Amino acid sequence: MTTTGHREIEAVVENDLLETRRLLMRSVTDDPRYSTLEKIREDYPGFIREVFKAHKGALSVLMNRILYLEHLISRANRSNASSQKTEKARLIYWKHLLEKSYDALVWMNVGIDRSNFKKVFKGEKHGGLVHQNIESVLRFVNEVNKNQDEIAIPLDFCFLSPICDALKVSFSEHDKARQVTFIEVKSGRVNEAMLDTIDSGATEGYLKFFDAYGKNGIKQMERHFRQADRFERGYKLIGADPGVYENPDKPQEKLLVLSSDVALGKFSDKISQLMEKASKREFAVDEVDDCLIVGAVNTENERVLKLGEFDVRLYVYHSFINPAALQGASHPEDLSQVLAAIKLTDWLEGLGSVVLSPVLLRKLPDEQLMDLLFGRIRLKFFFHAQSFVRLCNANDLDAKLINRKTFNRLRLSDSDKGLAQFDGKYIQFSTPESIQVMGEGTYHEIVFNWVYPRIIIDQTKHLKFPHAS
Repeated sequence: MTTTGHREIEAVVENDLLETRRLLMRSVTDDPRYSTLEKIREDYPGFIREVFKAHKGALSVLMNRILYLEHLISRANRSNASSQKTEKARLIYWKHLLEKSYDALVWMNVGIDRSNFKKVFKGEKHGGLVHQNIESVLRFVNEVNKNQDEIAIPLDFCFLSPICDALKVSFSEHDKARQVTFIEVKSGRVNEAMLDTIDSGATEGYLKFFDAYGKNGIKQMERHFRQADRFERGYKLIGADPGVYENPDKPQEKLLVLSSDVALGKFSDKISQLMEKASKREFAVDEVDDCLIVGAVNTENERVLKLGEFDVRLYVYHSFINPAALQGASHPEDLSQVLAAIKLTDWLEGLGSVVLSPVLLRKLPDEQLMDLLFGRIRLKFFFHAQSFVRLCNANDLDAKLINRKTFNRLRLSDSDKGLAQFDGKYIQFSTPESIQVMGEGTYHEIVFNWVYPRIIIDQTKHLKFPHAS
């Protein structure tokens, strides 16, 4: 792929993202018929049908481009040229952007609820669409989507591996209600025979099936029951009330579902302001809740990029490492090494996070969002754990940093997998109901979803725990 070629593909992907965003966020409400809440209430069935129509349009845009990029990635895999490694990485990244944008469709159709969205997926996706049951799923989806009162969304186009093949949403004009259904699509002669056998429930039918299809048939049926069991356990958690449930990934463990009435306040406006400054090559660093440093870095050339990162690191140094320097105290001779050792988190790292809220629904202007997704402006973060702990205690949440030895002694978990670590330490919260350790998901909410740290504190204080039975 030539430089011109990859720029052309990047431009096409960017246009697809912008069109998808328009369809999902503005196309219906820009229609004079549905421009206000009053007008929507007057013709709610018509509004829902237009939303379904817009979502189907977004489906078409994203699925076609994802399939095209998979074709290009497959072609790059067959090439031995060393130059193809860079091109392949670009293609994979653009595909991931489209998949994360596709996630917005699922997010919007399961009720704009991060908890429900996470439960639709079971883990990291392995392999491309060619390895999935995509043709039969698409036939099912295309048939459903002919109905103006229904929309079906194939889930294998998402970033993560789903618990089933498709999500279907049906609208009833009679009671003005939406019904969400998760569907597993089976096709082929063996699958049809297997499902008929299971439906019959007869021992003779099972024996006949095993005689006809042998070991492969037995393995296929075992796989079907495992998938059905995993789906059932995961499906029960969607929309679940606070309580203690079976962990669908580890049935021997219990899963605690909590809730909080505290609204998620986000510093999206500050992000937008910093990105605007960075686009003009102005100083673009600020502090959030006295514990988080945010910087927007223009990447148009190497010099501007390095200056931007220097600004962020120097701000961190003056805020948390040597505040006295702002009052005239001298800097150390090895200041450059000290600054280089400061670890910043790049927002783009969050594209792989399971808690990342849909990128296309961010409250940023189109141009700024595209600059962020395509790396023209990078967001750099530094979270100061000690200052966050002080903020917790100042707001009546008992918190402290603990080391691994203390963590093990408290027996809060069998391992520290999924917990946020800060220089080898963990943040412990203590409330009248429980002792908790800050998870990676909470850290990701702050850095990747731009939730104010003080809001995280309020949420933790007001978590609703299930009553002991």
